[in-house]
Amino acid sequence: MLGSFVFAIALSLQALAAPTPVDVEQRADSSVTVINAATIASYAPYTNFAAATYCSGTANWSCRYVGWWPSGSSVVVAHEGTDPTQFLSVLTDANALFGSLSTSLFPGVSSAVQVHSGFRDAHAATAAQILAAVKKVMAERSTTKVTTVGHSLGGAIAALDALYLKLNLPSTTAIKAVTFGQPRVGNQEFADWFQQKVTDYSRITNIEDEIPIVPGRFLGYHHSSGEKHIKYTETLRLLV
Repeated sequence: MLGSFVFAIALSLQALAAPTPVDVEQRADSSVTVINAATIASYAPYTNFAAATYCSGTANWSCRYVGWWPSGSSVVVAHEGTDPTQFLSVLTDANALFGSLSTSLFPGVSSAVQVHSGFRDAHAATAAQILAAVKKVMAERSTTKVTTVGHSLGGAIAALDALYLKLNLPSTTAIKAVTFGQPRVGNQEFADWFQQKVTDYSRITNIEDEIPIVPGRFLGYHHSSGEKHIKYTETLRLLV
């Protein structure tokens, strides 16, 4: 079920990281800027929204929700992730085929844009329902702000949601996407198109989390820019 509601949950940022090896190569050519404590603290609400999808009380929400965030004056769309130990085998499967995005869901998409077909299908299964719920809450709250969040698989769906909503809501709508431990979603053309359309995007990763480095670049997958990376020292860094 998708419902609009007011919520407040306090969970830690570290709760969304899975202990697995790091891909050093991914970050070797990135410039790094240390983010101050105030900026780190500003990500806490998004962590809470993503973590809320794992709570037992959301079991009947089909692992997703659309809600209203009063202090942020924003609609929030969140998707549940998966157990990383089970999800990793799917992401590293060389048979995980690229697929085209639907032009009915993503108007104007180029045939060169390709995404993981499993992510595409998971997103498409709820896209229309989520769009209707978002429009309803936007009208009820007289807002033009929408935030998508998610962890692991939920991060991939949140990224697709952000792009989908950007293309299907009024041009005045401000879309923000914040993901945690998000895998690569598509090819370079997708990464470039996403970056062009979704300009307010933060992809938070942990040095011990393997999910963000799969599917592999050798399969043609690439991330958009926007990574905020947590080191062992719990310092959050901006990689560009």
